[in-house]
Amino acid sequence: MSNGNAHLRRHPEVSLCNWCGTWKGDKVCSSCRRAHYCQQKHQVTHWRSGHKVECQKLNLSSPSSDSNLADAGTTSVASNSLWPEYEMINEDESEYDTEMSEVNGQTNALVSKTGVDDTMKSLLDSFEGDSDRRSWATFQEHVAKAPEQVLRYCRSAGAKALWPTSSGQLSKADIPKCSYCGGPRCFEFQILPQLLFYFGVSNDVDSLDWATMVVYTCESSCEANVSYKEEFVWVQHSLSSVP
Repeated sequence: MSNGNAHLRRHPEVSLCNWCGTWKGDKVCSSCRRAHYCQQKHQVTHWRSGHKVECQKLNLSSPSSDSNLADAGTTSVASNSLWPEYEMINEDESEYDTEMSEVNGQTNALVSKTGVDDTMKSLLDSFEGDSDRRSWATFQEHVAKAPEQVLRYCRSAGAKALWPTSSGQLSKADIPKCSYCGGPRCFEFQILPQLLFYFGVSNDVDSLDWATMVVYTCESSCEANVSYKEEFVWVQHSLSSVP
């Protein structure tokens, strides 16, 4: 993957959910016919947060005017919990591998091979029999190359997700077939827990949390006559026992 910037753009022909502003709003408020929602829960939350009053005002001002219908595709996000917007910069991981190898080369010149071997043996012994800790150590090793990364992407054949823990991993047999062509799905990208930091999520018991979210898409990228294709995402939850 070459270096570059990635921006998210809203599809001009699709109305987004008025509450989350993220997903396709294929459900419409039955009263004003102007608010769109991706799910009933978001409709209820939006209603309780103030749309009830707004909806009544819209109905009183022009209950059945053509202008209301014309504006039905317009989205004005009312949620007070929207996350901040950032620019995503794409960087090839191989660049970090080169940097790390250079640093390791300088470090090894100052530390004896015996000392390094003893340290690694001690670490491996401490992780022996604990698959979650071994997975966490591997995860940390990869993430340490670029601590600010929030997403890992790869569509190469045989690409696999980087799992923070062994518990809750998804096997190949558990990945469902494409619901459009029936073909296999493969790993495409995963969202890392570092994203929670940039979104300012608090570290409370009931706060939003995940170890990683892994997305699998149709291996053949089949065509389907739909605006948005439903793919498969697997959420691995965090474990309090790691590390």
